[in-house]
Amino acid sequence: MMPMKEERIKETVKLQFDMIHLFHKNFARAFHKTGSGSYNLNKNQNKAILIIGAVGEIMPTTLGRCLDLQKGSLTSMIDALEKEELVYRRGDPSDRRKILVSLTEKGEDYRNWLIEELEKNNSEVLSRLTEEEIAAYQEGLKTILDTLKKLDEST
Repeated sequence: MMPMKEERIKETVKLQFDMIHLFHKNFARAFHKTGSGSYNLNKNQNKAILIIGAVGEIMPTTLGRCLDLQKGSLTSMIDALEKEELVYRRGDPSDRRKILVSLTEKGEDYRNWLIEELEKNNSEVLSRLTEEEIAAYQEGLKTILDTLKKLDEST
């Protein structure tokens, strides 16, 4: 018989995959439904804009881990966003070997527009739930987020 913790981990892994599948099925469409305004950005570029804007500035390697992109793909993506004048690279003043990526003013404006569009599209999905179900979902998301932050701190 498997020890309780191992059994719980096994069960949790299955739940994660079930959740990811259903989350993408219900909410990933919002990324596809969202036009790209005056830019023709793909899903990963949009996600990058959201991540960079959330943290202010980020090292490319960290962004690559967040997006699960290899170095070559990541460099091409950042180059394309830089060409569109949505992001810029600068050297880290505390370590000249490091590069940081930040949003430009155009990038900030685009991110604000994108968030509005995603909120509209996601609210269409969530409106199918009752207010109590939305509250329960929100609490569950907070718990998941707190747990993910703990895991992130331990790496």
